[in-house]
Amino acid sequence: MTIYQKIAEILQFVLPKFYKERYFKKLEDLSAGNFSEKNMEPELIWIKDYLPKNAVFFDIGANVGTYVYRVEQRLSPKNIYAFEPNPKLFARLQRIFPKVNLFPIALSDKNETAMFKIPVIAGKTYDSRGTLHTDFPEVGEERKITQQVKVMKLDDWSENQNLTRLDFIKIDVEGNEMETLHGAKKTIQKFRPVLMVEMEQRHHEKPLQELVSEIETWDYTAHFMNRENFGLKKIDSTFFEIQKENVLKNKSEYINNIVFVPNYHKKSKE
Repeated sequence: MTIYQKIAEILQFVLPKFYKERYFKKLEDLSAGNFSEKNMEPELIWIKDYLPKNAVFFDIGANVGTYVYRVEQRLSPKNIYAFEPNPKLFARLQRIFPKVNLFPIALSDKNETAMFKIPVIAGKTYDSRGTLHTDFPEVGEERKITQQVKVMKLDDWSENQNLTRLDFIKIDVEGNEMETLHGAKKTIQKFRPVLMVEMEQRHHEKPLQELVSEIETWDYTAHFMNRENFGLKKIDSTFFEIQKENVLKNKSEYINNIVFVPNYHKKSKE
């Protein structure tokens, strides 16, 4: 750990508000012209204006809280729900997002206690790639850190919480997205939220197109964010060629967030 990282760790505890502002500073002037240079997902630009100001937003796989920070600039914290099973990241979220609804659980298709893997690559612990798929090897993975986490179906969680509204679900669960969606199907059918799901072929044996088609049978249409006009564009068969390994780190070319819009919602916008 560098001196800068050690100082940052201390600031999380003693000056969490200052740390939060410094850590997410690069989001403040994020634009269509600099998102690739900043190595930020362009959907962070789009989502802030896309959400109604009274929307209820779920972040499943909140990680360090980048999307939470972005939508907190538009929504009331009481309307933001973030789920993060990694104990280290969850504790961090608690310190810097004290007004947001935070839950230390993984959402999947079962209610259980399960093992959660964090890969170590080139000596570095990649908390951002934590997954319930403990047997999936990352490229260059030297070893893995595993720990037990609580797992729930979103359907059961929603019923326990007496959820009355849900407008948008962002899912980033490193290959567990289909299990997460299956465990949330009743909730999705009830509230018909927009779904933004990170999906990468490298995580799946089945063709990605087949998985996307399954979600579309729930009366949704799959889109991606057009990098030219920052609007949603319907996915066609050529879209899946975009996910080539040679553009994996190029945010302007590599697209891994698929936005599923409920068909009635789409029609109401036309």
